[in-house]
Amino acid sequence: MNYNIELIRLIAVILITFTHTKQDFKDGIGVFILEDLPRIGTILLSVVSGYLYWETVKKNRFSIRKKFKTLLVPYLIANLSVLLLVCVAYFGFGFNFLNRFSFDSNILTEGIFALNSAPINPPTYFIRDIFMIFVVIELVQHKNLYMLLIILPVLYFGRLFLRYDIVLLFSAGLLISMFIDFFLRNKNQILLFMLVVSLVLIWFTTLDTYRYAVALFVFLLVFRQNIRFYNVGAFSYLLHLYHAPIIILVVSVISKFVQNMVLSVLLQVLLSVFVAYILYLLTRKLPKLRIICGEK
Repeated sequence: MNYNIELIRLIAVILITFTHTKQDFKDGIGVFILEDLPRIGTILLSVVSGYLYWETVKKNRFSIRKKFKTLLVPYLIANLSVLLLVCVAYFGFGFNFLNRFSFDSNILTEGIFALNSAPINPPTYFIRDIFMIFVVIELVQHKNLYMLLIILPVLYFGRLFLRYDIVLLFSAGLLISMFIDFFLRNKNQILLFMLVVSLVLIWFTTLDTYRYAVALFVFLLVFRQNIRFYNVGAFSYLLHLYHAPIIILVVSVISKFVQNMVLSVLLQVLLSVFVAYILYLLTRKLPKLRIICGEK
């Protein structure tokens, strides 16, 4: 178990959770800490995914069937669960929580299958894109023509990837793993170079540019440190999959009792972590429930 990677993944998911909190900061340090800085979370996860893919390939353990279990099934469950809650709220109680979709075919084509935009459970777009990367790899590397049954309809009706930078960052993680000996031999020089690049980009460019350099610097700094940690893969995955709907459910209650915006954001994150941990404990007690976190 690579506990460094587990730590990076947990930090990345917590950062992503902050990006989906409901807050009214318009500018200043609040926006930077609670919205801008956490946006490196998805970048870190993309690099981690590429790195772990090649680590798996080196051990001859990669299986596209396993990716259906670990990515596609949890993705579908997470989005269908949200769709069910939305439909119950709308048809049973008259509450409409949808702000991007309408109650027609669009709620399936986009809300579930995310052909052109993020699904009804927005953070899971990342799972969708990572799965599509593995589908393309399976087609190209193993000549598995069955993958065309997935790729061609998606290309015809929508976009193969919702964010192409995820593909590039996945490739960066893959290259780090492929040339691990080079990175370890020249670690200090590479870290110094990435630090300088990050500082220069921070000074002269916007967040959309420098966040990539910062995320790569953080990954390279941590991924081979001698860190003692825990196997939090299943918990991190559950937090990633379900933090957005948890926040939607709790934010209205929090807003009635908490007026301080920083405290409100912290409570949204803490309650997301707490509920995700309860889900995690349930999957440990009831192994059949592990299907929701990819059998982890």
